[in-house]
Amino acid sequence: MGSRFNYETNKPAVVVTTFVLLVSVVLSVSARLGTKYGSFRKLTHDDLAIIASLLFAILQDVCIALAVDSGYGDHQTDVSDGDLDQIMKKLFAASFFYILSLLLSKLSLVLFVQSVTPSIRDKWIARAVKAILLAWATVVIFGTAFQCSVPHTWDIWNGQCFNLFAWRYFVAASNIATDLLIIAQILVLIINIQTSISRRLTFFGIFAPRIFVVIAAMVELILLRQSTYTNDQTYRMYDLTIISVVIQCVSIVTASWPQLMPFLSWMQSNGLRLNNAQEKSSWSYNMTVQSQIQTISQDRKSKSRRAFASTVRRDQILVTQEWDVQSQSSAARIIREEEDELSHGSMQGSSDRSS
Repeated sequence: MGSRFNYETNKPAVVVTTFVLLVSVVLSVSARLGTKYGSFRKLTHDDLAIIASLLFAILQDVCIALAVDSGYGDHQTDVSDGDLDQIMKKLFAASFFYILSLLLSKLSLVLFVQSVTPSIRDKWIARAVKAILLAWATVVIFGTAFQCSVPHTWDIWNGQCFNLFAWRYFVAASNIATDLLIIAQILVLIINIQTSISRRLTFFGIFAPRIFVVIAAMVELILLRQSTYTNDQTYRMYDLTIISVVIQCVSIVTASWPQLMPFLSWMQSNGLRLNNAQEKSSWSYNMTVQSQIQTISQDRKSKSRRAFASTVRRDQILVTQEWDVQSQSSAARIIREEEDELSHGSMQGSSDRSS
């Protein structure tokens, strides 16, 4: 009885892995969007970015499937010259969809983190991270587009190209750097939250799976050399294709992870209430920012002084329960009323003396 599988091809590994991971991505994004829309009846900019990332991921997987249909995964000696050209063209197109999908998944997470914080400093950090991501994607896209001589810029195996190993290494390493930058942005946000250590750790745990993107990209660095320097690239490069799909999948899933129902519920139960889903066009979590409140009342004759100060740095975020927020608002209102009374009394005394 003959074997059902041909062990001289890597086609099944590429097709099955791509399909399974694509299903995982679709389910993850669907769960995120369903949670968001089901709870607030609207989608926001970070949701639109993840939808676009999913669409580019689907296009990438379609290109990979077409390349497999042309012979990608078979030994290069078994692939005709015409099919070899088709494989290179389809993989060339897939590389652009891959970068765009990665960029949008990163931007989606950055936009979400930016919406969590009301701190002006944190928002400027988010803008800087977005600018760096856009610059990174621009460099990678243009570098990939002209990695080989015109007009056959897609001919990576027969054309005149620059050092492909060095270029692929740069793309993978810079991908790691951008994700580490996003993780650093999240850490800055968490450090500035005024709450217990356990809540900070829980909050970080929601975003911690992002580190798996870095781990997957490190695996790609290990595989690069053996997959680049080979005379049987249609057969040996399959592992690079698989790891790129893994990176893409993990990037999209971890960008959607924080907005699934259990985590949104935890945020709301800990005072991180979504307050703009009904009114504003952008996300803003009600992590109460306590501006510096200082009230000093001084009587010119007795030199007496009344003061109530609740000072929190403007770049910090105070996480409180709902009743605590209300009590602080009431206290601030009482202080303002006392100030008004003292001011009115002082003005009345001055008027009496002048008369």
